[in-house]
Amino acid sequence: MQRTTATILAFWLFLACSLQAQLNPFEWFGDDDDLVALNIASAAQEAEASALLESGKAKLEAGSTGSANRRFKKIIKNYPNAKATADARFLRGQIYMTKGKWVKAFRSFQDVVAIHPDYENFDQVIGAQFECATALMEGARGRILWIIPGFKQYDEAAKEFEQIVRNAPYSDYAPLALMNIAIVSELEEKPEEAIDALDRLINYYPQSMLAPDAYYNMAETYSNLVQGAQYDQGSTRQAISYYEDFLILFPKSSYLGEVESNLESMEDLLARSRLNLGDFFYNYRSNNTAALVFYNETITIAPESEAAEEARIRIADVEAGVQPTSGASILRKILSD
Repeated sequence: MQRTTATILAFWLFLACSLQAQLNPFEWFGDDDDLVALNIASAAQEAEASALLESGKAKLEAGSTGSANRRFKKIIKNYPNAKATADARFLRGQIYMTKGKWVKAFRSFQDVVAIHPDYENFDQVIGAQFECATALMEGARGRILWIIPGFKQYDEAAKEFEQIVRNAPYSDYAPLALMNIAIVSELEEKPEEAIDALDRLINYYPQSMLAPDAYYNMAETYSNLVQGAQYDQGSTRQAISYYEDFLILFPKSSYLGEVESNLESMEDLLARSRLNLGDFFYNYRSNNTAALVFYNETITIAPESEAAEEARIRIADVEAGVQPTSGASILRKILSD
């Protein structure tokens, strides 16, 4: 019995030692190949990449951007998992910026964001991306065959600003990027995209210093879509809504007088659309009840407008029993005479 107990005890001690060896993390990786499989650079690779980075920085400070760029490229290619690689990508992007290669620079910075999300200079990367996108928005062009100026790249600028919003939604750059998307969309005559960007700015960043401009630009964008009193007034109503919100939220703004004037203009336009409908039922359908409904709506929408004054005259005519003067009634009168 004692021998059996001793045998069992020995077995358990052997098993415990084996498990301890297997659970020791320092013994999981036998060689550098195991580290590569886990995207971890070895100490030797880190040292080599760091030495190359310092060499590239020295070349960059000496003004030899080509030589520096080659060293940074070598780091990215040969030591993708080294800590120095993030700096190499960032510095390479800065070199592209000095050469006016804004798209390439942005993509290099985007690699830092995507591949090295814990990079210590993350804010600087986002700032550099914003500078690249702004350059394109302001008309920077690429080169065709390295000589001929290319086309303006507003589409690319909008995409880059959108990427910045996704990269750093809680940064100060996000509302700025959304505002610039709206500006670029207006330049390209894409009001729907401008409205989308401004709507996100208003709803996601209501405390931003750009909020007043967002409300104002939103109202202006909708007002520019208005075609006249005889057309659908959906855009007119939206413009009125944002002008009214602006007056409530920003009563001390320097835009106040301009906004009040624009609001009055939009209200008059909407009121005149109601007046036109009233005239239609009064003159062409002999439906005084419907006509009165629309005439009263005209007065309610903009009581001080010219359209409201005309509506009051029409209401007085209807109540006095004055028959509308139309082409058909004139013709009947001539024939009867």
